[in-house]
Amino acid sequence: MALKKEIELDNGIILNYHRITSINKITNNCNIVEISSYTSEKQREKEIEYYKSEDEDKTMNVFIDTTYVNMEYNENITIEEIYKYLKTLDKFKDAEDI
Repeated sequence: MALKKEIELDNGIILNYHRITSINKITNNCNIVEISSYTSEKQREKEIEYYKSEDEDKTMNVFIDTTYVNMEYNENITIEEIYKYLKTLDKFKDAEDI
């Protein structure tokens, strides 16, 4: 699962594909969600292939931007619920699930 929404960075780069990379639960305090953003889903697919490859000389340069979101602590929150929450934030409002 990921989110599709066009977001322009200050330097003019357009990001279109956003995925949850990690969730860090600080017990009884908060959840910290890391979101990775790419110019396209195709760039994310290149990253997946990079990690599958055993070629030591292969390089990857697809990752563009990281966002961290602090949420109220919820021990049992699911990724689907986090994506739903992200779409309530201004940055990801009106994003499409993909």
